[in-house]
Amino acid sequence: MCLTTQALMLFLNLLPPEIVELGDDRIIVRAETRDAIWVAKGDEWCTNAPKLDRAIRFKQGEPA
Repeated sequence: MCLTTQALMLFLNLLPPEIVELGDDRIIVRAETRDAIWVAKGDEWCTNAPKLDRAIRFKQGEPA
């Protein structure tokens, strides 16, 4: 999932500042379950957090 810089900043402004770690080419959003890492790719910021969440949910639904 990718967002423009403006869209990502709007989203980050909704979060408590203590869970957001800003870097030059990476932004980390600290969460209870796991961190979401946003990486700069050209004019956009991308994360694979939704894919990871989906993979974990489907794996939990499998029989042991």
